[in-house]
Amino acid sequence: MRSAFCKLQALLGAALLTTAVYGQTFPDRPLHLVVPFSPGGSTDLVGRLVAAQVAQRLGQPVVVENRAGAGGMIASEYVAKSEADGYTLLMVTTSHTANPSIYKKLPYDTRKDFTSISLVGDMPGLMVAHPSVPANTLGEFVAYAKTHRVSYGSAGSGTFPHLSMELFRHAAGLDMVHIPYRGAAPALADLVGGVYQIKADAYITAKGFVDAGRLKLYAVTSAQRMPQLPDVPTVAESGYPGFESTYWIGIVSPAGVPPAVRTRLEQAFMQAVQDPMVSAKLQEGGTRPIGGSAADLDALMNHEFAQWPGIIKDADIAEK
Repeated sequence: MRSAFCKLQALLGAALLTTAVYGQTFPDRPLHLVVPFSPGGSTDLVGRLVAAQVAQRLGQPVVVENRAGAGGMIASEYVAKSEADGYTLLMVTTSHTANPSIYKKLPYDTRKDFTSISLVGDMPGLMVAHPSVPANTLGEFVAYAKTHRVSYGSAGSGTFPHLSMELFRHAAGLDMVHIPYRGAAPALADLVGGVYQIKADAYITAKGFVDAGRLKLYAVTSAQRMPQLPDVPTVAESGYPGFESTYWIGIVSPAGVPPAVRTRLEQAFMQAVQDPMVSAKLQEGGTRPIGGSAADLDALMNHEFAQWPGIIKDADIAEK
């Protein structure tokens, strides 16, 4: 019995040593950061900025790979089924915690198939409309939408623009048609092209079109006004008290990644976001840099896992 116990101790010790050594040598080849939306969208832009800084800290390239579609589920399934060695990572957003409440069956287990790495940051949305809409304020838009057929676009079902607009539609008592796209960039392009009327979009991608007069800006979706847009009212100030909707971005890996590797990745992402240059660029683009830990991301997601079922039921956007 003593001999068997000693062998077990030896095996456990060897496993711990192997994990520790692996963590010290990781990474020895390029990493892949999978973005669940198309190139050019706000999530993609943030991902590429942070990935470049993480690459410097890890001493290996971090290749950004776009796998758009199905509200982030295509990318999530790919990463969930990837090897848990720390070399394949996933950017997750609000849709990651909302999808389990929207879809009857996912091709992965959102809670069990991923390990949190870091909370990158968050951003409010901008309520932007095509200039052809004869309304200059959010209140005027609501009045117009109650007497005209209006459509809104999103980066896909279950994404932040979808959920944010559904929350607003519900609050304003509007009947609008949802047009889902395979990512934020094509959705924004069609809004600018006048295919539909309104969208909740990111500051980093919509601001240029607003400045050029190609989009109208009605309000921001955060609880407080954005420092970058001090004269733009919030949705709450525009007649819908208590309205708040923000878009967060985090990093996860497949479940089972070695603890030492997870810690190395966590530190690299936290330090990358907290880098003064990266932090300044994120703020310029309308993102609030957080650079939070794995525990911070876990806490946020657990809160939303509990929050979304009721909201999605009230908005009637769950898959039938």
